[in-house]
Order: sequence, then structure tokens, then C-alpha cells
Amino acid sequence: MILAFNLNSLMKHLALPEGWESKRLKAVRFGFISLAGRVVNRSRQLIIRLSGSHPAYAILLEVRRRLRALWMATESTVLALDPP
Repeated sequence: MILAFNLNSLMKHLALPEGWESKRLKAVRFGFISLAGRVVNRSRQLIIRLSGSHPAYAILLEVRRRLRALWMATESTVLALDPP
């Protein structure tokens, strides 16, 4: 349970936009995780289709951009630490 709390806290500080840091896990779950969508399997790729008119859509795109930037920064750091 403590690990889940710590991961949630880390995600809120690193990935979510301002204003979401003080939200409880239940609010994050209802705001993002419980969105209606459709999972489509096409060309060996799993695609999640969401409505572009949903209020959380722009926030989801921002969260995705931030997570990708964190991943890229971590990957370059790991590559720099690897011996040649």
C-alpha cells in the first residue's frame, strides 16, 4: 500500500499538470482512468480511442508528453552511464 501511495505521489508531481498535485487518488482515477473509450487492435498495435471533445483529453495529451520526456531523459542518462 505504501508503494502505491509513493508511486501515485511521484506521478502527480512529475506527470500531472498543476492543480492535480493535491487531488486524491480517487479523483485521479475518476478524472483519467475511468474514461470511456474503445480499445482497437489494428496492424499488431493496440490503440485506445477516446473522444477528442472530452474535457480530460487535453490533460491526457499533456501527461503523455511529460511522461515521454521523462522516459527520454532517463534513457539518455542510462546510455551515458553505460561503458563503451
